[in-house]
Amino acid sequence: MDKLLINKAMKMPPIQRVALAELLLASIDYEEGDIREAWISEVHERMKAVNEGRSTLLDFDAL
Repeated sequence: MDKLLINKAMKMPPIQRVALAELLLASIDYEEGDIREAWISEVHERMKAVNEGRSTLLDFDAL
């Protein structure tokens, strides 16, 4: 895996990283359409929870 790409992605604001993850997941062809849609829905719900203060993000580097 390209460390430069990962490092750049990790510097992105959390909401942009979530959007990137969503795009990457959506690009995987072998998933069934309903499974892909369920994951996208889950990502949206998690983004909403963070934006509404119902959930918090963890710093990956601090784990």
